[in-house]
Order: sequence, then C-alpha cells, then structure tokens
Amino acid sequence: LVLLLVTIGAAPGPTAAPQYYYLDPSQIDLTMLLPPPPDAASAEERSDEEQVADAIAQRSSAQLAQAQQTTKRNVFFFTPSVGPGFTAGRLPVTARFFACIRSDVENLIDDAKTHWGRPRPEGSPKGRGSYPSGHAAFAASTAIVLARLVPSKRDAIFAQARIFAENRILLGRPFPSDVASGWT
Repeated sequence: LVLLLVTIGAAPGPTAAPQYYYLDPSQIDLTMLLPPPPDAASAEERSDEEQVADAIAQRSSAQLAQAQQTTKRNVFFFTPSVGPGFTAGRLPVTARFFACIRSDVENLIDDAKTHWGRPRPEGSPKGRGSYPSGHAAFAASTAIVLARLVPSKRDAIFAQARIFAENRILLGRPFPSDVASGWT
C-alpha cells in the first residue's frame, strides 16, 4: 500500500468510460456475487419498506442532521476514528489513493445498479437504482483498507463505517437489504 500511495497520479474525474485504478472489472461481477434484490411483491420487500418508514418516523432531528452532514463519500469522514491529523490538507497522496478506491467501487456498484434497476424507497429522490448501496460499499471498502493502514484504530473505523452506511436508511435513500449488499 505504501508503494501505491507514492505512485498514484491525479485523482479520478468524470470520464466517458469508467476508469479502474486497482480492480479488474472483468474479474469482479457483482451481479454474480450478490443475490438479487427482493422481489417487488415479496415479504422481504415489505419488510424493507417498513424498516425505512420506521427509521424515518423514529429519527430525531439530531440524527437527521448528522445523516445529512455525512453523505459525502470521502475517506476523511473517518477523521474522528483515526485522529485529528487525518486531513486532506496534510495527506494529499492519501486523499488521491482513497479517491481511486472510491472510483473503482462506484464503477462496480454502478454496473450492478444498472443491472438490477431496483427503485429507491418511496419519497426518495430518484436517480440511479437503490441496490446495492454505493454508500455502504464505499464505507466497507474504505474501512477495510484504512484499518489495514491504521490497525490500532480498526474497531473505531468499522464502527464509524457502519454508521455512515446506516445513515442512508435514516435519510430514506436505500432499503436495509441494499445496505447489506453494499456492505458485502
């Protein structure tokens, strides 16, 4: 990882075709690795809908504010877990490294979202599909790599990653099964 941190070029930007930095998309097909989302008329789908509705109904204004503040996929979300010196200003190469990881994960998730096309929960802003959750996938992949780099902070990093992913449910954006599959 240290060698990768030194050799990374510019952070990813929007391109016509997805660019992968570390993953080979021909070797990872999430549509084969993940189960499909729940069928529209299934008990699991109704349970997902009820869980989202309950989360929204029971959230406090403080929980909502925190969830809204922490929606950006950025490794520096983990600063409270890693420590106050963990900032983009102090660690620009680390920022680029994790931006490339984020890009790879987003590309894989986008392919899966396109394949399944699961609609987002009722009342959620429409856009790309809901399954699997890109925010949960970002949280899990970032936590895995970051915990390897800072093993003494592993538990705090994973706890914070779980909160990041589950905050999306509080916002009513994905279903719990979307988060579970994104986490996977």
